[in-house]
Amino acid sequence: MKSAETIDLLLKRRSLVAMYLEAPGPNDEELETILRCGTRVPDHKGIVPWRIKIVDRETQDTLHAKLPELFEGEDQAPLVKTTTKEPKAAPTLLIVHSYTISDKAPRSEQLLSCAAACQNILIASHALGYHSQWLTEWMAYSPKVKDYLGIPPAEDIIGFIYIGTAPGGTKERPRPELSAVVSKLEL
Repeated sequence: MKSAETIDLLLKRRSLVAMYLEAPGPNDEELETILRCGTRVPDHKGIVPWRIKIVDRETQDTLHAKLPELFEGEDQAPLVKTTTKEPKAAPTLLIVHSYTISDKAPRSEQLLSCAAACQNILIASHALGYHSQWLTEWMAYSPKVKDYLGIPPAEDIIGFIYIGTAPGGTKERPRPELSAVVSKLEL
């Protein structure tokens, strides 16, 4: 089944910086739809190698307030200050992380499945009229942040996805010319 609407959505989807996202965000029914779309991704061997944590506005504030305390007196402290100075106002945050790494499929395929879940979440959010931003930043790689979030050391945070409404729309950014990034393999 062809869908010009889907193609148009993909051609127009873009991220909006998380600190500019505001309420309203998805309601419970819309969020369930976004999450169902997020889980409809390639998953070699049916491992389901991802988990998604829903973080509401109040819990986001608690998380961002805790970051300076976690890194007080460490080299990361200046980075934490910079991150927490840019308040995130998005009403919804989803944390996507790897889960139960299995030997049934290569680890890279499992991580790519997690990334595909993130991309589907972005697309579904846009399809429902919201904007979003997929961030990793330094927090995704911090053992202290993973521990605070209850994510085991062997697992990876693939994305912090902020979802909300764009106040006043968005501007398009330059995209690469296909000729600069696509080539035909000739053997």
